[in-house]
Amino acid sequence: MFSREQLVKTALISVLTVLGLSFASLTYFSYQEYVNPKHVYGSWIEIGTPSYDTDVLVLSAEGVFRNKRLISTMFEFDGKQINLQTGKGEFIYQLAGTPNSPQIKRIHPSGPVKRFIKKGYEHTVDTGSAGAGKNRRAALSEHFNKSK
Repeated sequence: MFSREQLVKTALISVLTVLGLSFASLTYFSYQEYVNPKHVYGSWIEIGTPSYDTDVLVLSAEGVFRNKRLISTMFEFDGKQINLQTGKGEFIYQLAGTPNSPQIKRIHPSGPVKRFIKKGYEHTVDTGSAGAGKNRRAALSEHFNKSK
């Protein structure tokens, strides 16, 4: 028969093995949830542009659509960035904003800067055309039109 010491060692090794496997599977499934593209599925509306020139990106399992036109049949999501290949080259978008105001910003190509907010959260930002450029023009106009 087994000695008491052998039984304790076997039980300890079994418990540690089960704990190790549990931790590994928890880590694996947490990571799979983190990189699941369902977190970025949906419509993304460009912010800081005039309403007549606003782009709408739709990310789905079927592909990526810009203004209702298919631009790519797939994209990659690593939990932080969205990479997609189109006929015009590679585009990289990075998650930005907060859980209460989910946003993505285009980081490649770098110019012009484009930011998008997820549909349904537009009320959390000013989506009007009153961007920084318009504010600067208004300030300059006011400065030069002041009566002396």
